[in-house]
Amino acid sequence: MSRKKTQSKTRRRSSSNRNRKLKAEARPLPTRSVLVCSSIVCMALAYLWLSSRTEALAQQIKVEENALTDLRRDVAAEEVRWNDMIGPRNLKLALKENNLNMDWPKPEQVLHIRDMALWESGRGNLNHYSSVDDRERGRH
Repeated sequence: MSRKKTQSKTRRRSSSNRNRKLKAEARPLPTRSVLVCSSIVCMALAYLWLSSRTEALAQQIKVEENALTDLRRDVAAEEVRWNDMIGPRNLKLALKENNLNMDWPKPEQVLHIRDMALWESGRGNLNHYSSVDDRERGRH
């Protein structure tokens, strides 16, 4: 063992061999090239992010439009059902089923209120509104 230790101690490298790596010349990267490459990479990443974001928004818009179409279809179906329910034939049938002896009002019994705010304030005149309606109907 002592022999190995002595051999390793005696085998020292010369100073020129020790600093061979330090003496190697390296060319530094040009600053412009690094900036151009990094800006290209940044733009590519921004493009990919924007592309994925717009695709996600397009998908969300498509889902919302489908939901809106379904809601509009439901509203139209409810309007048809409501109009059928309050139609003259169904109203007369409902009155008969409930044993109510009612008839449609006569035209002079109908009151059309043009200005609801005026009516709610209590300053509205019923005769004024009905006379406006009578003049429109040609009944002076």
